Amino acid sequence: MAIRIDRIVFLIIAVALLEGATSETKYKVGDDYGWRVPDSTNKSYYENWVGGKKFEAGDSLEFNWTGTHNVLEVTTKTEYDSCVKTNGTPNDTSPVTFNLTKNGTYYYICTIGSHCNSGQKVTIVVGNGNSSSLPNNHAALSAVLSTITIVAASLVHLCSFLLY
Repeated sequence: MAIRIDRIVFLIIAVALLEGATSETKYKVGDDYGWRVPDSTNKSYYENWVGGKKFEAGDSLEFNWTGTHNVLEVTTKTEYDSCVKTNGTPNDTSPVTFNLTKNGTYYYICTIGSHCNSGQKVTIVVGNGNSSSLPNNHAALSAVLSTITIVAASLVHLCSFLLY
């Protein structure tokens, strides 16, 4: 009976750890609203959309739109604030996915006409927003915890075997 209980405990812990290993989140920018020019009465739509979300390294952003739009990642807050459209090639085909691979602050704009100035832009802060800090690596943490769990379960199993 003791052997079965330790196996059950091991399986429960292993499943919980595997769940943690796959905790990366794919965010649809704007949710059902998508990536488009906000209504003139709600120019800060994307600022509000970001509020309350906790972006982590390993997450991804998916930009979806219909009609004439694109998305460009700009590198500085100054470029973002002034809607600079000259650094890089905008992605013109929906959907577009950006992988958030490390902590930092990321800026995305639409470069079509006055869309950016009208509020079609979003700032994403990953982790603490400091790119010099280590990313929150769920997979590495999960691997360490899995190893500890396997060792602990093996010891429990060995003790059960020796005692019975």
